[in-house]
Formats: sequence, C-alpha cells, structure tokens
Amino acid sequence: MPPRATTLVDPRFPTELRRLREARGLSLRQLAAAVNHGKSLIHQLEAGQTKPTVDVTVRLDDALHANGVLAALVVEAPQGGDRLAYVRAHQGRADRATADALAGLLAGYRRLEDAIGSGPIMRPVRDHLGTVTSLLRDAPDDVRPRMVDLAGQWAQFAGWLSIARGEERAATVWNARALQWASEAGNADLVATVVSFQGYQAECRRDLPTMIRLSRESRRDHTVTAALRAYCAGQEARGLAMAGAESTAVLGCLSEASDLSAQAAEEPLSPWGYWYTPSFFAIQQGSVLRHLGATDSRANDRALGLLMAGVAGVNEEANGAEWHGHNLIHLAVAQAQAGDTAAARETLAMADAIAIATASQDLAHKVIEAVHLLGLSATP
Repeated sequence: MPPRATTLVDPRFPTELRRLREARGLSLRQLAAAVNHGKSLIHQLEAGQTKPTVDVTVRLDDALHANGVLAALVVEAPQGGDRLAYVRAHQGRADRATADALAGLLAGYRRLEDAIGSGPIMRPVRDHLGTVTSLLRDAPDDVRPRMVDLAGQWAQFAGWLSIARGEERAATVWNARALQWASEAGNADLVATVVSFQGYQAECRRDLPTMIRLSRESRRDHTVTAALRAYCAGQEARGLAMAGAESTAVLGCLSEASDLSAQAAEEPLSPWGYWYTPSFFAIQQGSVLRHLGATDSRANDRALGLLMAGVAGVNEEANGAEWHGHNLIHLAVAQAQAGDTAAARETLAMADAIAIATASQDLAHKVIEAVHLLGLSATP
C-alpha cells in the first residue's frame, strides 16, 4: 500500500477555528453535528490536541462559511512519497526518477514554507533528509552526481529552516553538510548560497565581522548568478551599516547590489533563489538604508520608499511567512525614524501577529527589540 500523505497544520488553526465558531454563535455540539463528528473532536481541535485532516477541515470551513480560511491552514505535504517509499524498500535502486521526485518534493516544501512558516514543515523535511542521505550513500555511480547535488539543496533548506527557528547548532550542522555536498557536486551557485546563509546565521548571533567576511566571500566567484551576488552584496552592506562603517563603504556595497539586481532581472532564477525578485531587493536595500537613516533623514526617506514598495510587492501567499515579519520590522523602524510612530506601531503589530501564528521566538524577540529601540510605550 502507498504511504499516507503527511498533513501539515498551520499553528494558527486552533485559534482560528474557535474564533470562527464563536463568531457564528455555535456551540461545540452544534458545530460537531454540522460536520458529522463528535463534540470531543471539535474540543480537541480547538485545544490543539488533535491534528485535523484535510477532509475534516474542508467540512468545518463549509459549516462555518469561512470562505477557505480554515482550508488554507491545513494542507497535505508535497507529493513524491510513493517513489521514495519504493526506493527505501529497494536499496540501491535510486535512479533519475527518484531524483526528479526529490526535486519536486523540495520545491513544494519551499513554497509551503512561504505560506505557513518553518514550524510545521521542519520535522517532515528532516525526516526526508534522512532518506536523502541514505539514498546518496547507496546511489549508483551514474546517479550519484545528481543525488549529491540534491542532497546539498535539501541540507541547505534544512539549514535555513534551522536558522529561522533559532536552532543554532542544527543550522551549523546542516550548512556544513550542504557546503560539503555542494562542493562535491561542483555547484557554484549552491556553494555561494550556503556561504551567504552562514553569513546570515552570523548576523543572527550578532557576529558582524564574520557576517561581512562571509557575505564578501560568497560573491567572489563571478560565475555565480547576478541575483545571488546581489543578495550577498546587499547583505554585506547591511553588515557594514550595522557595524557603524563609513557611509561611503556602505553605499559602495549597496550600489554594487543595485547594479547586480538590475542584471538579475535578465537571468533565470535557481530553484533555491526564486525569491530574488525586485520586491525582495527593494526590501533588502531599504533595510540597509534604514540603518543609515538613524542619522540621515534623506537616507531614511529612501529607505521608507523602498521598504513600502517592497512590502507591497510581496506575494500574498507569503504575507504570513516569518521572513516577511522581519521585513515589517525594518519598515516599522523607518516609519518611526520618519516620525510616524502610529504607523510603526501598526506595522510592528502585524509582525507580532506573524510571530505568534508561526510560533517564531526569534521574530517575537526582534519585535520586542524594535519596540525598545524605537522608544514605543507599549508592545504591539
């Protein structure tokens, strides 16, 4: 029999279910009757004690006239499990079809993380990584090059998820494996991506010299795509700005990032760099300028314009993603520096809502830091 599909549940589901039920004036018993289930199931779902199935969620959505709100919070994991189950049961039979299944599965998880955050997908991604590692070990010689490249991509994604969850040790381990496999595969773009993410990891632990150095190293290879080098240059510029470097050095890096991002518009994006869009680069450049904006009103005006345009251009499906919450914090800082504290509070409240919904302690901590930095009287 094929394996059951894995169901991924957004952490917001229990609270949203209760809110919708109470808004409709229904008791637990009444809602249970409407979906042909027992009262205890509804109670367990609202308490987060039971994971809903996709079928039950659709019924609840219909009964509550939620117009897809609940259905969007419960999804099946990306497909590809049948093929992987087969090769797990037949060791040494990893082939090109298996590699294609792995690539499709990973692409699905990347998009899913944009929509529901890193929390719900962390465990299944790590489970799949165990399978990927096993398949790589037993892969035939003619399949190994493709498998090792995919293993690097999976490990890089696991490293990113670990950074997002504030799991420093796990991020270090997965980034190291990703770098090893990417190097073996000869994938210069993936090598640069991993090194740049190690730079971002250094930023998260406030190690700015390492952040700057790794961001610089990650774009030395000019065969790497312009989009990725633009990201690395922008990250270095932000590190310099955070470290209090001369504005000329910061703006020099930022100018390089801007030129490269313009070149990137003419190039196809890699599977692990599909987010390098004009909106992304506007936000990144705005995040640099808002650091300079603390003492330069003209820089802050530029930052505010870029951040507002970038945030407005984010895909609707990603509006609840953790990384978008960090974008909102940059925008709130620029708004406060421009004197609009009311807008800053509202923006931080949106970031805080994302932190709660995705159970992101790192994002919640960053929101609190911003509140104190801006001298706001109360948390959002």
